[in-house]
Amino acid sequence: MLSRRELITAGVAGSFVASPSASTAGPAVVEEQQADRDGQREIARSIVGVEQILRNAYLTSNLSHGFVPKLRVYMEQFFRASFKFPDFMDVGIGVFMELYDWHVKNRQQLLVSRGTDSRYNMQFMFTTLVLRGEQDSNYIGIPYDKG
Repeated sequence: MLSRRELITAGVAGSFVASPSASTAGPAVVEEQQADRDGQREIARSIVGVEQILRNAYLTSNLSHGFVPKLRVYMEQFFRASFKFPDFMDVGIGVFMELYDWHVKNRQQLLVSRGTDSRYNMQFMFTTLVLRGEQDSNYIGIPYDKG
């Protein structure tokens, strides 16, 4: 066990020993520190890039992606001609499944049913999309009304 005198003497004597500074440190230590700084700068730039991408993706009000813009074009053309949204539009399985995912992703109410003709129907905006399995996967038909 150390006595009080030995502890104080060792502390005072230790304070007189010179500490190594950056100027006396070897060039390997300086290069290592510079490499660390460069790596940290690169990480910071990457984080800023990811932040910008996320901000653009999630803070915009645009919900149109995939087949949604094309459907809206057909619906707008029908609306301009008849001043109402179409009752029905035929779509292929790829469009149907993508719009199903669109409803889930955007947390919209999903209304899927089966019609009297045993075809699956999905409500999208004010129009019922009718699944046409015999058509191409990306098929989007001309909008039409009942009757």
